Amino acid sequence: MSVKKYIKEQIGARRFDLHLLKNYGVYSVKKNWENRRYHKCPSKELMDELHILDEQELNKQRSVNFNKKIKFSIITPLYNTPKKFLIELIESVENQTYANWELCLADGSDKEHSYVGEFCKKKMSNDDRIQYHALEKNEGISDNTNECIKLATGNYYALLDHDDLLHPSALYEVAKVIEAKGADFIYTDEVKFRKNIYSIDNPYYFNLKPGFSKYDLRSHNYICHLTVFSKQLLESEPVFYRHEFDGSQDHDMVLRMTEKAKKIVHIPKVLYYWRIHENSVSMNLEVKSYAVDSAFRAVQAQLERSGEKGKISNTKSFQTLYRIRYEMDKFPFISIVLHGDFSDKNVKRVIEKIVEQTDYSRYEVVYCTEKPLRDVEYKGVPLIHVKIDRTIEHNNAQKWNQAISEASGEHIVLLDTDVYPTNKYWLQEMVMYSMKKDVAVVGPKILYEDDRIAYAGIALKDDYPDKLYYLCGHDSIREIGYEAMLLHVRRTGIVTSACMMFKKEIWHDLGGFDAQMLEYEDADFCLRAMNNIKGVNIWTCFAKLCSKREKLYQIKSSNAISSFVKKYQRIIEQDDIAHPEWDELGLV
Repeated sequence: MSVKKYIKEQIGARRFDLHLLKNYGVYSVKKNWENRRYHKCPSKELMDELHILDEQELNKQRSVNFNKKIKFSIITPLYNTPKKFLIELIESVENQTYANWELCLADGSDKEHSYVGEFCKKKMSNDDRIQYHALEKNEGISDNTNECIKLATGNYYALLDHDDLLHPSALYEVAKVIEAKGADFIYTDEVKFRKNIYSIDNPYYFNLKPGFSKYDLRSHNYICHLTVFSKQLLESEPVFYRHEFDGSQDHDMVLRMTEKAKKIVHIPKVLYYWRIHENSVSMNLEVKSYAVDSAFRAVQAQLERSGEKGKISNTKSFQTLYRIRYEMDKFPFISIVLHGDFSDKNVKRVIEKIVEQTDYSRYEVVYCTEKPLRDVEYKGVPLIHVKIDRTIEHNNAQKWNQAISEASGEHIVLLDTDVYPTNKYWLQEMVMYSMKKDVAVVGPKILYEDDRIAYAGIALKDDYPDKLYYLCGHDSIREIGYEAMLLHVRRTGIVTSACMMFKKEIWHDLGGFDAQMLEYEDADFCLRAMNNIKGVNIWTCFAKLCSKREKLYQIKSSNAISSFVKKYQRIIEQDDIAHPEWDELGLV
């Protein structure tokens, strides 16, 4: 960074601190400092540890014997590939620590690039694992890849672009999860590079991915590289790539393959190098602007295959992030159940906000003050007063259960009285996901009044004291989040009771919130709800709310933490909502 740019950034930061101090106080300034420190660029050494292995470790991998006979066919269509790129690509395959592979090369290069075929034929004569076929003409990425697959004899296919590189451990790590877990669709992390892989020094070049979710995948093709899948997934497919999806043929393929896969596994390791150059999509999407239209069609095709209807559009921020407005064949009745500060003033204020900021017409508000509110008219919105039994007033789960039991909605919104909506379609955005059979609990984007992120999803993380990892908790409305994760719908582990929506039927099936899970009532409910329907919890950035409080979450007691860990230790250890390195690198 230049000195001039650094000084400009520091001046801007100080001005913003003064703005926060004047409008929100010292606490807000303190949190802004903490957030800036958190996002400080990690060291080059820490970034190197993500992808560089010493020769001793690589040799150890070469000596491993696998029980299953796994043969990888690496699928790489060539087209006018620069010689340097071609040499490095083939060397990256030859350097694999797992040896049972074949490299399938289908070449659509023109006569001016005849060196491509000459070099490949020379390599093929020295290594019978390299298969080369010269195409009569270039038919485009999809048809060229389909020709490439005809050369394949392996039982697993791995996709490698002609200008990229494989990490030497790529096939070894994939073989491990196939043997251990029976995976039939595998994807890994990746990193972009310019000159060479040893010069990578930008943490945002790393694409460290979460576990699989079709809702994340519908929002954008986050899986990308490296993709490996069983040959069996292609058995009923007339073609692998469909040329009508050129530009987003990978997105279409991943959507189709993951629908059919029985065991999808993400390997949270950097095993693929994506080269940045002037003609690559990684450098400039406009090189393939038609890719966006193809992605729309790919997502639309999946909706049609699954019997869903929805309108797909770009988000306002990025062409390559997609928003789906699912069609609703009915508009279910919703009960907004208030909890928290039950002073008349606070309850009236939040009800006024709800009425003002809600364009969904079929809802009621359930509140729990000591006495019913008087002289209150809220545009015909039904207000249901529940008098809480004093014997349970200190147990959140029991209070919530009593209020919900008297609610008449098909869907329940549990809403803290210190949290209020800020966009009018928040209820419709949440209920269109809550209505889905495979969605358990839905949460919105919640901001603090100084625009810091209050809630953007929660993962489980064993090395956190309370085991809860608050995603994007060091960001504000000014940031897009790592890999733009603040700008699209995605899977989450825990939805906060500050605002959570779920089917009343799920609540009933679970026997309500568990009164024994003190301080973890919402987390416990979310985990049980997911397990009950074998589905997911969803976070949507398009439903927006704001918290009046400076801090939405309270520190958990040691007894509460112990109870939670005792019940969910295995789930905590296996959670894949967050990547294990996000926090260490200061990314999320």
